[in-house]
Amino acid sequence: MSPVSANLSPSVVDLVLSAGVVPKTVLIVLLCASVASWAIIGYKTTVFLKAEASNHRFLAFFSKTERLEEVQKEVLKPDAGPMTMMVRSLFEKLDRVVELKNGLSCPEDRPIDIKSLERVIQSGIQDEIAHIERYLHFLATVGNTAPFVGLFGTVWGIMDAFQEIGLQGTPNIAVVAPGMAEALIATAAGLLVAIPAVVAYNIFVNKLRKMEVQLQVFAAEIIGLIEERIPHPAVLNLS
Repeated sequence: MSPVSANLSPSVVDLVLSAGVVPKTVLIVLLCASVASWAIIGYKTTVFLKAEASNHRFLAFFSKTERLEEVQKEVLKPDAGPMTMMVRSLFEKLDRVVELKNGLSCPEDRPIDIKSLERVIQSGIQDEIAHIERYLHFLATVGNTAPFVGLFGTVWGIMDAFQEIGLQGTPNIAVVAPGMAEALIATAAGLLVAIPAVVAYNIFVNKLRKMEVQLQVFAAEIIGLIEERIPHPAVLNLS
């Protein structure tokens, strides 16, 4: 390691420790925002991986069966992802509007309202998307505000530097440099906090939109399957 790189970290630490109250407060706020952002990034990465794996397993199962009673048994399993929960809400609605035992029997001979089932499954999709989307707005907020928080620290540091010039009465580089360095550290800290938050937010939002499209396509498929089974009561046996 060269002497320049060896002395880089201590000099930065010294500048931070010698900074005023406001720049230190700015750096502490940015540090807290960074820790929270990385915690959310790790948590949401796990959530998306589990959701995608669960959806993949359910699609693989669904592609191998056309029996709705088997689908109903599958969605009752405890390891439920977004797609499973969406279909579960649909079957719960079916259980409320029809009697399903050895075939299809509608109360008072009323037909199943497909529009009602579509509303239920759309509500299920929105619930799952909202659940997965939690905390993503915090990443967007950090990404948008962290550079400005750092800029505030920079402006304050520059003000301190000019005040020091006024006190010393000699505008030379030795007087200005420490204050300017403190100010630039705040700017750099703001960018270091904002960039990972913005990148992670964009990645997660892209994954979320793809998952929503996947759920919408599957919702149309299973609604179509139920419509096909309605004229054939004996096929729809979920008991």
